[in-house]
Amino acid sequence: MLIGRRGQLIEPRKNFTIRLSDEERELAEYDAKANNMKLSDYVRYLILHGGRVDTTLANDRRDLISQISGLCNNYNQMTRNANGCGYVLDGTMRTGNQLLEQIKELLQEVVNRWQ
Repeated sequence: MLIGRRGQLIEPRKNFTIRLSDEERELAEYDAKANNMKLSDYVRYLILHGGRVDTTLANDRRDLISQISGLCNNYNQMTRNANGCGYVLDGTMRTGNQLLEQIKELLQEVVNRWQ
């Protein structure tokens, strides 16, 4: 049976109660917050995916974004310097290409990790 207002089809939800100790609840709330999820969404995800949640995802994402931002900032500074001088040295081009390769590798790591 589907319920909803004016053409919105929403499956009715049923409540499900579990008993946790204070420590267990705090741990579940911490893990949910670490993954930017509501506690109910976190528990639902655990149930649907066999209890496998990568709690390092938020930290990994933040670290990778920081690394990529740093590399992009370095590349941008090199480009700005080259535009100001009117020419580009071979060493600068090699360094720029290495930075682009590092960015590409980090982005591939992101794709592989979050599939």
